[in-house]
Amino acid sequence: MATEALNSDRADRVLEAAFQVFCESGYRASIDLVAARAGVARQTIYNHFGSKQALFESTLAGSVADMLGTLGGGDVALRERLLAFAGNFRQRVLSPDAINLHRVLTSEAPRFSGLAQDFYRNCIQHCAGHVAEQFEIAMQQGLLRRENPQRAAMMLLDMLASQDRTRMLFGGAAPDPAGEAQLVEEVVDFFLRAMKP
Repeated sequence: MATEALNSDRADRVLEAAFQVFCESGYRASIDLVAARAGVARQTIYNHFGSKQALFESTLAGSVADMLGTLGGGDVALRERLLAFAGNFRQRVLSPDAINLHRVLTSEAPRFSGLAQDFYRNCIQHCAGHVAEQFEIAMQQGLLRRENPQRAAMMLLDMLASQDRTRMLFGGAAPDPAGEAQLVEEVVDFFLRAMKP
């Protein structure tokens, strides 16, 4: 297959294929397999992303950006924004692919410590940082009690997913989709009551 430039659609296909392959194989994933699944040449991936690590980071960054888009400001009330974000966050971090990626990265952390640290920084800390920025604004507006916004963000993220993710990592069942909306609402409302000014 000849080397071609990646337009937006092809880049999206590559990132989607890369996410699937990384979830299946971890960082030892084959770029040849990513290229085959995306329908592009291997060299095209290297020309566009530069390295396997850059492809991996781009794959994760795209997933985080999609998730954070629901937290945007505008005229939407804080509770409504948090509900939208919380539902999206749980859907993504508790997906079978995300759980598998978590397992793979945890097992590979001793061999690829830089990669695992990059994942933590670029996904978990980045997500918490964005939530903290929104909390800082809400605190300045008097909508939330003045606390450390970074810690508040990490607490919310842990409340949303920690118990279910841990159960799933040990082979337990995924949460019942029928109860998701109620659970998200309970967590967000609990958090907002705790942070009430």
